[in-house]
Amino acid sequence: MKICPVDYRLHAPITLHASFDIHGFTALLGRSGAGKTSLLKALAGLIPAAGTPGNGAPPEARNIGYLPQNTALFPHLTVLENVAYPLRGRDRFTRAAALLDTLGLASLATRPAPTLSGGEAQRVALARALARDPQLLLLDEPSAALDATTRQATLDWLVATITARAVPSLAATHDPAIAQMADWLVLLAEGRVIQQGTPRAVFAAPISVAAAQLLGFENIWPEADHHAAIRATDIAIAGSHTPGPVSTGTVLTTREHGLGLRLECAMPHRITVYLPAGTIAD
Repeated sequence: MKICPVDYRLHAPITLHASFDIHGFTALLGRSGAGKTSLLKALAGLIPAAGTPGNGAPPEARNIGYLPQNTALFPHLTVLENVAYPLRGRDRFTRAAALLDTLGLASLATRPAPTLSGGEAQRVALARALARDPQLLLLDEPSAALDATTRQATLDWLVATITARAVPSLAATHDPAIAQMADWLVLLAEGRVIQQGTPRAVFAAPISVAAAQLLGFENIWPEADHHAAIRATDIAIAGSHTPGPVSTGTVLTTREHGLGLRLECAMPHRITVYLPAGTIAD
């Protein structure tokens, strides 16, 4: 797996120092406004910043593929013309067609860009970003424009395609679900990287309250010398025959949540509990 070290300092539009490694498909997880998009633009050479990789080179001198949040496909061009746009040479349409075929997108080649669904547009935008065989691929909020029916399938395809082509990739996101699909996870908050590692290691042991909040822990409370954190989905209601020690609490409110129930409880700290369908104890 290729590893790409990143060390960048930004002073505008946000003050930020980010130092981390890109391992395969890497997720950069942070809240809106944390500087994720600005960091990607700095890596692409689109805004002033100091750091590596890039070393101040202009955008055209950086072999970087960039997939913006809105895909930025040219509406007056077909899919084939969009994918061929970054290429040069008389055979550029032949090469673009071959790439579409390799990625399973040949059937879209003659479609005008505005006729594509969100998932199709995301796939075509990735094909265009890969057309020049980039040394680094940047993806800005790849799940933002996807609807619920195509979201998971499109994300699975994106990650599988990137992995198969062995391109070091950095996906900026605020979605913990994408973070769980990554080879490497980087948490961005407070103008810096606050934690990085494999998703398994980071999700298992967030090092701060800010990290736990980014990772989707709904329940966080102070203990004597630390904070405790647990997800709503990791709490079970004990039945009368449940072995081992249990904690008691008071259910304050209940609300249907899909096929399950979402409970607000006091134990004595106020916590949220999610019970999937079929898991409610007797």
